[in-house]
Amino acid sequence: MIKKIGYLLVWCMVLGMVFLSLGFSIFERNKIVCTDVRVEITDSTENQFLSSREVRSWVLNRYPNILKRNLDYIDLRSIEEGLRKIKAVEEVKVFTSIVGRGKPGEGSVVVRIRQRDPQFRVDQPGRDYYMDKLGKSIDWTPNYTPRVMMVSGVIAYEYARKRLLPLITYIQEDPFLNAQIDQIHVGGNGNLTMVPRIGNQLIYFGPPEDYQVKLRNLKALYKEGFKNGGWTLYKSINLSYKNLVICLKK
Repeated sequence: MIKKIGYLLVWCMVLGMVFLSLGFSIFERNKIVCTDVRVEITDSTENQFLSSREVRSWVLNRYPNILKRNLDYIDLRSIEEGLRKIKAVEEVKVFTSIVGRGKPGEGSVVVRIRQRDPQFRVDQPGRDYYMDKLGKSIDWTPNYTPRVMMVSGVIAYEYARKRLLPLITYIQEDPFLNAQIDQIHVGGNGNLTMVPRIGNQLIYFGPPEDYQVKLRNLKALYKEGFKNGGWTLYKSINLSYKNLVICLKK
């Protein structure tokens, strides 16, 4: 009986210490205030639409009272939702941290961002933008020019998303075609003209239909028909007709 009472007393003491520790932790956390906003852009080596300084300024301009504010009273969800509206942002996570070299009672808000990955650039009067693999647009910026395919002409957004994105994705997934095709121009009638990296001929592609067959024929032409450099003899390649490739000499 005495032994059981002893075990009970020990467990009561342990539980009391746990609750005391938890209460002390909560009390200490309630005194922690935000002294900094840290920004981590996880893909900054691949894309540079945003800089850490720009994102930090965005947060501080829209939430000027965030510094010196208790961490528990900062609306992290509101900050996340605001950052998601920036077109270059694909994923964002905002959280608080008390780990670091700061003094006791100091914490920070951490913003972790992954940017959208551009697949091609649309260059047209009135609006210049990039489109990512999900069909989302990214505003053009003079501060960063990614090396992607250029598409020019008068191009409706839905046309770019539904008709051009599958075609360009197919090109980019083929190392040979991706290295060969540099630009695409969309004519008023919807027909495409491609500009290659090698040679000065134009490729008349026609509408972006049956593009797998057309590109397979183009690849075969370059690898077999032009394997000895014969592309210099021609000023145009026409893929508009089904299962037919027409080359026009200079």
